Amino acid sequence: MTVTSPGSAPSAAPPRAAGPAEATAVDGIAPIPDAQRTSTPGDFGWIWPSAQFSFGTVVLGALPVVFGLGWWASATAIAAGVAAGTALLAPLARLGARTGTNDPVSSGAHFGVRGRVIGNLITVVTALGFFSIAVWTGGTAVMVAGHRILATPTGPTALTVAMLITAAAVVLVAVRGHDALVRTYRITALAGGAVLAGVVLVLAPQFDPGYAGGDLVLDSALHTWLLAATASASVPLSYATFQGDYTRYMPAHTRARRLVWNSGTAMFLSSLTALLTGAYVTTLFPVPDAPWLQGLTDATPGAFAVVVVLFGFAGTLPQGALCLYAAGLSANSVFWRASRAHVTAAVSVLALAVLYLGAVVYEAMDTMSAFVTLLLTVVAPWAAVLTVGLSAQRGPYVARDLRTFTEQGGGRYWYTHGFNPRAVTAFAVGSAVGVLWVNNPLFTGPLATLTGGVDLSLPASFVTAAALYALLRRLWPEPSSPSAR
Repeated sequence: MTVTSPGSAPSAAPPRAAGPAEATAVDGIAPIPDAQRTSTPGDFGWIWPSAQFSFGTVVLGALPVVFGLGWWASATAIAAGVAAGTALLAPLARLGARTGTNDPVSSGAHFGVRGRVIGNLITVVTALGFFSIAVWTGGTAVMVAGHRILATPTGPTALTVAMLITAAAVVLVAVRGHDALVRTYRITALAGGAVLAGVVLVLAPQFDPGYAGGDLVLDSALHTWLLAATASASVPLSYATFQGDYTRYMPAHTRARRLVWNSGTAMFLSSLTALLTGAYVTTLFPVPDAPWLQGLTDATPGAFAVVVVLFGFAGTLPQGALCLYAAGLSANSVFWRASRAHVTAAVSVLALAVLYLGAVVYEAMDTMSAFVTLLLTVVAPWAAVLTVGLSAQRGPYVARDLRTFTEQGGGRYWYTHGFNPRAVTAFAVGSAVGVLWVNNPLFTGPLATLTGGVDLSLPASFVTAAALYALLRRLWPEPSSPSAR
């Protein structure tokens, strides 16, 4: 029997039977039929490396060195941050497999059917930000390659043209959907790994493991190290709302431990490899905050530099398309009457506008450190609520009731007018605490002064949201929880 909270909308009638178009449109927000859920957890061995081995991620490894840390301090900050971010990400792999749909829609089980829009917004903002970083990096690679091989011009106009070429390829893959993405992952994961290994080997004679760093951006080595670790943690954790795009294609009976282990291992190793490579290369730059790809090509000798910059374009496809696909799929649950492909195409127009404004008009790509740090203050508490909800969930999720937003509301997850006030409150408080504890070069929250400037935005926002949601569930049992039946 469907359970609703007092005063909520009446339970919805059983959904109408899917029409022919819906029966075949398994790449939208509808649950993936069991017969077509043929992916395995082992696929994460291609999914995560294909995204992380692109220069859009590798360039983020430059941040600890840009912050002024030496090589070993940068390496340990990256390792600690990636481990923390992966530990928060991996358990959420269970959600998509259990519901058969993407994570923002699945989050309606705990945030409420309408409360899923929180996940929608986080996904779209995150995806557009990382899409911009990826395409900016890939476009720069095209511009640099053209200049090096054909002596074509550089500058804002050349960069704009190069980014349009790169973005067009990314949009094509994203609009085509899941199958097109998966087909590119095996190739780009192997090619990306080979290029990164080549970069390390070619530059090894120039590398100095005793690199001591430069001027620290914060007032102490510890505070700067924590800032670098927090920025590194954002890389795996930023995929928290994307994971279900792939686990929904995995059978519901897949062992939870296998899902978590495969996703976590692949994410940790690929993120660690990518970020360490970025830091490794940056220690060789005369000026650490110089344009990263230009610095890489200047440091790389001979014909291999051409290979590197050409891969900068090819490697953009999986990461950029992964982000744009996630944004389109998430927006599809808001504009659910349209097809996923059409919504993704529309979102791509917004993505191109964001990219142009950020990279060309305002030249704001150098603020990525603030972006990735502040990103955690909303991603971490959202993940915390779902982690608690998953742990407390008894029995299967009701996939039909997750989609009552396409009808007249109601169902098990309607809560109060479509929102679960417990989850929304925990998320809001956790996000606020995270923002207040941020300490980066662009913004220092008032709570950071209480801990000597130490940036505790990640652990503070996650722990606050998780503890508050667990407490509110105990004090005010949810209608869909066993204790409330």
